[in-house]
Amino acid sequence: MRICKLHLTNFRGIERGSIVFPKHSVLLGSNNAGKSAVAEALALLFSRDRMYQPLSDWDFYGGDPKPESRFTITATLSDFGDGTNDNPVSFPEWFAGNGATPVWWSEVTENVVEAADRPPQTKLAAQVSLAARYDDEACEFELKRFFYDGECDPFDDDCRVIPNDLLRDVGVFLLPSAREWDKLLSFGSSTFIKVLKEYEAVPGLAIDTLKHDLRSRVTKVEEAEPFATILKDAESELGSFFFKESEFHLAYRPTGLDATSVLRSLVAFLARDAQDTDFLLPVARQGSGVISLQTLLLLLAFGRKRLERAKNFILIAEEPELHLHPALHRKLASRIQSAAVQSIVTTHSPNIASGYQPNQVIFVRNQVGKLSSKRVRREAIREIGKNRVENLYLKFRQEFYEALMGPLILVPEGIFDYHWLRLWQRVAESSDTAITKFRLTPLCLIPTSDSAVAETFLEISQFRPDAVPFLDGDRAGNDKIKTILSSSSPSRIVQLGADAGAEYLSSWILEPSLGDPSSALVTLLPDTNERSLRSLQRALSRSQEKKDLELHENLAWECANNENCVLRAAEFLYDLSLIARGEAPTNTAWTIENATTGTSIFRAGHIKRV
Repeated sequence: MRICKLHLTNFRGIERGSIVFPKHSVLLGSNNAGKSAVAEALALLFSRDRMYQPLSDWDFYGGDPKPESRFTITATLSDFGDGTNDNPVSFPEWFAGNGATPVWWSEVTENVVEAADRPPQTKLAAQVSLAARYDDEACEFELKRFFYDGECDPFDDDCRVIPNDLLRDVGVFLLPSAREWDKLLSFGSSTFIKVLKEYEAVPGLAIDTLKHDLRSRVTKVEEAEPFATILKDAESELGSFFFKESEFHLAYRPTGLDATSVLRSLVAFLARDAQDTDFLLPVARQGSGVISLQTLLLLLAFGRKRLERAKNFILIAEEPELHLHPALHRKLASRIQSAAVQSIVTTHSPNIASGYQPNQVIFVRNQVGKLSSKRVRREAIREIGKNRVENLYLKFRQEFYEALMGPLILVPEGIFDYHWLRLWQRVAESSDTAITKFRLTPLCLIPTSDSAVAETFLEISQFRPDAVPFLDGDRAGNDKIKTILSSSSPSRIVQLGADAGAEYLSSWILEPSLGDPSSALVTLLPDTNERSLRSLQRALSRSQEKKDLELHENLAWECANNENCVLRAAEFLYDLSLIARGEAPTNTAWTIENATTGTSIFRAGHIKRV
C-alpha cells in the first residue's frame, strides 16, 4: 500500500495545494516552501495521536482560526495487496460496510477516477481525510478522520469514521527534524517501544527482577552518615505531625518501583566492551551525528520487522542528513529506499537528493499560500535525448539541485564562466569589508555543458522561471540570447560588455592589483612594462590560460588581499543579485535593453574589451 496523492487546504502556510508521490521520492524547495508541512500533514493524518505538540492556532492557515475555520488533509491510497488483484471485495476491511468508496487511481493523469468498474490503466484506490476545527467555547481543537466522498464538513455532515486499526495498517512513521536527543534508545521513546513490541522483545521478566533488586538489594543511601542522622530527625518530626503510632522510616530508591518508572529510568550507555562496565558514556552524550542516526536506525529496524511480517511500512523523513557527514548522505538515501514500501524524504542536501533519480525528485514551491509541486523529470535520464541536458543530471546533478533550492539563480554561458564566478563569490564572501558594504544575497550558479546555456536555462526555468541567463558580450552570446528568446521569455538576461567573456570580468576585478601584483600575476605578466588591463585581458584569453583552473584559483585568492579587487568582485556580484531580484544595479555603466518579448537585457558596459 502506498500514498499516491496528498491534498491540503488551509493547513499551516498552505491555503491550497496538491502533491503526487511516486514509490520513493525526495522533496526539494527553498525554506518555507511547504516541505515540512507536507511531511507533518501525512504524519497527522495517519497517526492516532499528534507526534509533536498539540494543535495550535498556527496549524490553521493565517494563524487566526474562527469557529467556522477548517483545515483538511486528504490522501489517496493505492497498491492494495500485492498489486495483482484490484477487486474491492478482496479487501473488506477497507471497502466493505462503512468503509471507503472504491475509486481508481490513474498514474497517467495523476488523478482519481470515480467509476463502478475499473477503467483501463488504473488501480484500486481509497481516499481518507482529516479535518480540524477550533471550538472557541471550550478553547480546544477537534480532529476527525473519515473516508473521503467529496467536499463536506465532517463536524456537521454525516461521514464514515476511519477505524484506528486501518490507520495502523497503513504503517506511516515520521522521522522528525526535531529529534528528542535525551530519549533516543531509551524506554521513554515511543519509537523504541514500538520496535520492541514488534519484535516481542519488551524485557518483562528482567524488569521484574530489576524491580526486586531496586527494592531490596540496591545501595541504601538512607543508611549513610551523616545523612541517616538527619533523616531520623525528619522521621520524628513527620511522626508527630501524622500521629504515627508505629515507627516508620524514610527510604530512597532510584525509581517509583513500578514497571513504567523502572523502564523510563533506564539510560543507554556505551561501554568499551561487554565485560568492561567501569568506563561508561551515555549515548545521549555522543556526537550529534551518532545521536541523529539513532531514531532513523530504530525506524529502519522497525520497518524491516514489519516487512518480514507482510505489514506495510511507509517512512517519512524530515532532513535525515542533520549532523551527518556528507559522505553518508547517499548511503542514507539508499538505506531509506531499501527498507520501506514507500519513502518520502524532505531535504536541503544536494547529496541526499542526488541519491534519487530525477523522476523521484519533486520540486515544491509555495507562492502566497498556493502549493505547487512538479517532478524534475518524468522519464529516465537516457530518454531525454539531449546530451547537454542529460549532463545536467549526470555530471552536475548536485549543483542543479542546490540551485533549485537557492534564493537567486544564475545560469552562466560556459563551465569556465561558472568556475570564475564561483571563485569571485568565495573571495567576496570571505571579506568583512565587502560584506559590510554590500549585502551579498546567496547567488546559486549552474554549470553548463558545452556552452549550452540556452538548453540549461530552459530546463531549469520549468521550475524556477526567475533564473537569469548570464552571457558573454560577443557574437556567440548574442546568438544565444536569440535562441533563448525564441523559446522562452525570461524576465531578465545579463550580458557582459562588447566582446567580453568571463576572463574580461576577472581582468577588471584584478586590475587594481596590477600596481602591486601577486606572485601568480607576476608569473602571468612577467614584463613590468606590460602590466595593463589590456595585456591582462589578452593573457587570460589565451587558450592555455583560459582553461587553467589552478591559475584562476591562485589569481583569485592572492587578490583577496587587495581590498579594491575584493570590492570590485563584491560590487559586480551585488549588482547581479539586484538584477535577479528585479532591481536596478548600482554601477552606472550598466545599460538596459527591453526586448520585444518583454525581457530586460542588462549589459555590463564596464566589462568590455579594451
